[in-house]
Amino acid sequence: MALGLETNGYSTMVAADGIIGLEMAHAHMPDLILCDVDMPGKDGRVLLRELRADPKLSDRQFVLMTGRAPMANQRSGMDLGADDFLLKPFDLAALIRCVEARMARAGLSRRIDDEGVEQLRKSLNSSLPHEFFTPLAGILGLTELLQKELDTASKDEIRDYLREIHDAGRRLHRRLSNYLLILGLEPKGVGREARLLGADVVVKMISDGATASATRHNRVADLGLDLVGAIIHASPADLAALSEELVDNALTYSDRGTPVRVRTAPDGGLLRLTVVDLGRGMTVKQQRQLDSGVTADPKSHDNQSVGVGLTLVRKLVQVLDGEVRLESEVGKGTTIHIALPIRSV
Repeated sequence: MALGLETNGYSTMVAADGIIGLEMAHAHMPDLILCDVDMPGKDGRVLLRELRADPKLSDRQFVLMTGRAPMANQRSGMDLGADDFLLKPFDLAALIRCVEARMARAGLSRRIDDEGVEQLRKSLNSSLPHEFFTPLAGILGLTELLQKELDTASKDEIRDYLREIHDAGRRLHRRLSNYLLILGLEPKGVGREARLLGADVVVKMISDGATASATRHNRVADLGLDLVGAIIHASPADLAALSEELVDNALTYSDRGTPVRVRTAPDGGLLRLTVVDLGRGMTVKQQRQLDSGVTADPKSHDNQSVGVGLTLVRKLVQVLDGEVRLESEVGKGTTIHIALPIRSV
């Protein structure tokens, strides 16, 4: 197998077992790991779990191989967290097709990541004051006012001050969390570990994220939910964040009183998530800039918010091993299509 890959232009390394393979992966950081399910010392499933839990290796493309009939279903291998699955015996042509597809995906993922993060870094100087210091200034101003008026203000006035401080704090927390997620700095923590989610949990997370955004915008009446779930591999927090960010973008750039529709439906092996608004839409140029990871206008805070929001959406969809597609027309609104792979139990 290694010889066949090398004759087709690939550089390979061979490990005798899973323990050595893990050591070699740390030492050489390969783009792709081809691994047997059955190996001495550490079988392929154990190795895969350890790699996915390792921050340095978690994004490596991983293909499981086996000759066992019970695992003859491609989806069964992917349910373990693998990127692809090969049933032995297979010929060199099938191997090369698999490797080419995985290497292309690895290259695309790195390009999207690198371009998105680099563009975000370039825009930090201009966007940080607006994104972070505006809610922080509100918190400081309101707390100062509250200290001065504490002895004379009524309970209702104090309650209003506290509500505004709380809202500003939540906005600041959300913006900081979004930046950290995009930059890959957000710690896993509770709720960030991916696992198989049942259809009811998927519906709840998408609904919770969408409702949180609508509540923050005071537009719950404008939100329409039509949700049918399916089993997917995701962290609940990431799925809720994806829904919240999609709806936040739709509400931010559409007028109060106009509908925002969120729909999910299984379609073959995919769960399709669609968010539709009737807002201002985007020009073709803006769409191309967003597709390439470029923030629309570095002098416009509104456009920066779109860029950061959709950069986060792309990041989350990538983590969920899905695909995202955007349709938009100026003056007619925007539709965002997300496709997430359905998993079996």
